[in-house]
Amino acid sequence: MKLNKALKVSLGILICFPLSFFVGNEVIANHLTETFEYELNNENLLACGGGGGGASPAAKAAKKAKQAKAKLSFKKRALSKAAAAGQDTSKLEAEIAELEALLAK
Repeated sequence: MKLNKALKVSLGILICFPLSFFVGNEVIANHLTETFEYELNNENLLACGGGGGGASPAAKAAKKAKQAKAKLSFKKRALSKAAAAGQDTSKLEAEIAELEALLAK
């Protein structure tokens, strides 16, 4: 009985092992049809555009403006602190002018 079982296992290995190189080890895992369907659907999604894309240009511009406003308020606070401490504020004033010009657009 053990010889019969060993013969079946070795015959199965001799058939499945070389075949698995061609099919990607999915004969043993028994997921060949599921993987094929997934790849087929995934290919269709990629061909149709991927199902998404991100924010619109208006949303991106609004996000940039919001970030510029936050930077501007931070720079103004840093400017007032530097002025109170008696430090050089020319660099901060230049950065504030750039941010205000960006927001003016």
